[in-house]
Parts: sequence; C-alpha cells; structure tokens
Amino acid sequence: METSRDRVLKAIEHRQPETIPIHLMGPEGIERWLVRFGAKDIMDLREKMDLDIQEVRPVYSGPNTQAGRNIWGSEKDVGAVDGGEGYSDGRGGYPLASATSVADIERFAWPSPEDFDYEVVSRVLSRVSANRARMIRCQYAVAPEGQTREEAARGRGTWLPLLCTLFNLFGFQTTLVNLRLQPAVMEAAIAHLEALTLGFMRRLLDASGGLADIFWYGDDFAMAKGLMLSPEDWRRYLRPTYRKIFQLARSRGLKVWFHCCGTFRPVLPDLIQDGMDVWETVQAHLPGNEPEILKREFGKDIAFYGAVSTQSTLPFGTPDDIRREVRERIRVLGRGGGYICGGDHAILPDVPIENVLAMIQEARSFTW
Repeated sequence: METSRDRVLKAIEHRQPETIPIHLMGPEGIERWLVRFGAKDIMDLREKMDLDIQEVRPVYSGPNTQAGRNIWGSEKDVGAVDGGEGYSDGRGGYPLASATSVADIERFAWPSPEDFDYEVVSRVLSRVSANRARMIRCQYAVAPEGQTREEAARGRGTWLPLLCTLFNLFGFQTTLVNLRLQPAVMEAAIAHLEALTLGFMRRLLDASGGLADIFWYGDDFAMAKGLMLSPEDWRRYLRPTYRKIFQLARSRGLKVWFHCCGTFRPVLPDLIQDGMDVWETVQAHLPGNEPEILKREFGKDIAFYGAVSTQSTLPFGTPDDIRREVRERIRVLGRGGGYICGGDHAILPDVPIENVLAMIQEARSFTW
C-alpha cells in the first residue's frame, strides 16, 4: 500500500503516485484548526488531516534569548518574514542600515551556528511515523516561557533567507541601492550570512541522523511581475550561496525544496541546474507561471508545489470552484508525477476550513 512518504518521493522523482500528495503552508490562525480537529499542535493537526509531510526545525538557544531580542540583537522582529510592519522605513530596527564599510560589517555581532539546539530535531523526527515524508527546515524556532523546545521545534519557525535577511538588516531600499553602490559591503555581509547558514545546515543535517527526506530552504527575490534585482546581480550575489546550500543538502541524500514567491523565469533554469528538486510555491495566476508552460519547459526537471490560489479561489470560491481548480492543476502539473497539491501560499485566517478540505478531498479522490 502506498504511504504518504511513497507518494511524496514518487512525485518529486517524476514517478506517477497512486494518489496526489498534499501539503499546506501554514495554516495561519492555527487555533481554529486545532479546535476543529481536536489536535494538540500543528504536527498532530497534520496527522489528523492526513497530510503527507511532517516538518521540524531547530530551536534558538543563543544569548539573545535571555535578553528578549532576536538572533540579530534587535528588539524588532528583524528575523521574521515581515517584522510586523513589512520593510517600511517606519518600522526601523535595521541594525546595519548605517553601515558604510566592510569594517562596519565585521564589527557587527553576527549570530553563531552554535546558538541553536539541533538535537531537538532528532528527538522530534524519531517520533514521526515512518509513513510520513519528513522535512527539516532551514528555520529556527524560539521556545517562549512555558513551552518546551520539542513543542517549539514542532511549531512555526523563522527562516534564514539570504536576500530577505539583508532586507531585514539593512532595510529594503538600502539593500538594493547598496548592491549597486557598495558591493564590497554587501559581499562582506553575504559572506557572514552564508557561513551562518552553511554552519547551521551542517549541524542540522548531522542531528537529523538520516531521518529526513527533504531539506527546505527559501528566499524571496521576486514579485508578481519579475525579479527584484537584475538576473546578473542575482547570479553575482545570490546564486553562489544557493548553489552551496543545495549541493550540501543533496550530498546528504535529501531532496531540495525551495521557496520563492512570484515569477522568476530568467533564473529558474539556474536554480534547476544548481539542484532544486521542488519549487514552492507556484502562483499559477501570474504571467510567466502558466501551468502548461511550466510543465512543458521544466516538468522533467523539477516538481511543483502549490498552484491553488490563496488569493482568490480558496478564500472566495465555493467548494465546487476549488474542486475544479484542483482537477485542472493535477491534470496539467501532475501527469507522470511532479506535482504536490496545496495552496499557492499560506492558508490565512479568512479562508474557510471547508474550502481547504474540499481541496484535500478532491486531490485525494482524483483519478486519471
């Protein structure tokens, strides 16, 4: 009998699974989900919903835990996806916003790969059913007072991207300007971020002890209409680090699952060449991300995750609308393997639970 792990690995390896695998980003607003399914936490929720992938991340245990700051030493949530206020100037909390020299970069109190508890990952993974695909994420959790590290590792985390961390350290505009006007400063910062990420990865991979199937990494360098920086600058500043991350994960036998929103067709072949196995998250409504074109041009090389709209269909459609979209996505992206069904971003609190269940049920019942 085909297990969740079987169907996920078949899809990634471009073999036709008996059933289309399912994964969800989020969901946000987790409490209503826990209540609905009588689940104790998000991992228990995934089991009760019969989702195909379980995920875990290390827990931050460094010096800033006691100081009430994040890993970058800021009181602002600089390590979070949006810091609570996006990247606006009004947010503040950009520790390197005034850096003008390599010396400024070297003086910064960079986090160490030693600042995290990695052993918690093996403890959590060892309790995950062997029938589930198991993902370790290039993220870290923080255990608030009253929560164990195991509980934190099972929950939500903060990612360690490259470009988005530069935005969080320098500010959005300052980062993009500096990439052109102060390349030495940015290259020095990137070198530190790369060393942190690779050191973090090595310890995470060692701690996972061969229990994981998939390594998750992500960064956001694209928008709805294309890249935030030129392909040439992307290849100069970002690609070398991504390549090292991908190669390290693959050297340990893990599949590389990479997150980037938006559309970035000019550099998609680069990511494929460097070792990306799964692209999260395919926003099929964007020009350049048409499913038929993606499957035809890249379907032999990568698997696609997402493609069911979290901007329109899931929040505003009927269950029948969702079932139609799911069937179409599977028909195009899933033939011969290569597709993992899910929302094309996080499931937000305004999305009806019944709509998400319609997506899952349709994927589960789909037959060719």
